[in-house]
Amino acid sequence: MKHALLLLAFIATQAHARIIYTDVIPDASCSGTNATCFLDLDNDGNIDFLIVQSTLTATCTPACQASPNSHPNSSVKITPQGTNAAARGASYISQLPQGQVIDPALTWNNGSDQVLMRQVSPACVDPPGPPDITVCSPGGGLGEWLSGTSETTPKFIGLRFENAGSTFYGWARLSIPADGTSLTLRDYAYNSAPGEAILAADVGFISTGITSTALRGMQLAPNPFSSVLSIALRTGTTGAVNYRVLSLLDQELLTRTFAATGGPSAITLDLASLASGTYLLEKETDGERIVRKVVKE
Repeated sequence: MKHALLLLAFIATQAHARIIYTDVIPDASCSGTNATCFLDLDNDGNIDFLIVQSTLTATCTPACQASPNSHPNSSVKITPQGTNAAARGASYISQLPQGQVIDPALTWNNGSDQVLMRQVSPACVDPPGPPDITVCSPGGGLGEWLSGTSETTPKFIGLRFENAGSTFYGWARLSIPADGTSLTLRDYAYNSAPGEAILAADVGFISTGITSTALRGMQLAPNPFSSVLSIALRTGTTGAVNYRVLSLLDQELLTRTFAATGGPSAITLDLASLASGTYLLEKETDGERIVRKVVKE
């Protein structure tokens, strides 16, 4: 009964919250040596988390009888920026199921290079049967993301980040194979109501699409602004570019449409009529929608 009441209370809270969801199109993949996925959870141009996939060649020492004497050795780690933090289990970053409540009750850690999964060093083994010769075999592994189940059914990582003195909770959906040789960031979301929880996989009612090559593509200046906001357009942007300014309660306050000619270029929005406060700026072009939070002083 206690858990049911908590769930009902959470659903009631969600009715007044705003979930801002970003679909990464196409999925952003990282693989190699210290390949990094940069995660800007609220799309404000500031990186909130670094998720690093690394595959190195590890040597069996002493050397095995058979050649080669090495094996790929992979890991996936996350480094929160500043005071941000990731949800952690007893020893490793948690792999959260769909529907998991992400809130202050989770265990949070903002240390660097926190492990999602990691392979240990390879070792010489004598496989069963002839010939009687040792070979270099992959070592075991560590971490909640080691199983590889996220490759077929992407799982979630719980995230907490700070912005302008307030704390927000969100999630990112990741896909990692059992051998850890790649990392794929599929989508992410956060609750824009400071301090309020979010369910893993909750996309709310605001859905934004953003290409993996343009995760930092809508550059705004200045932000905060006093009256005029300048927006840089990426090279190659053509056709109609639509902007909407929304309140945090999803009220449409202003719309503008501009004709882009290929860029790089910039447009300006005169927002002097808005009262001081926090707003959402939505850009839509060629079916791609990006939402950024802006502050008017």
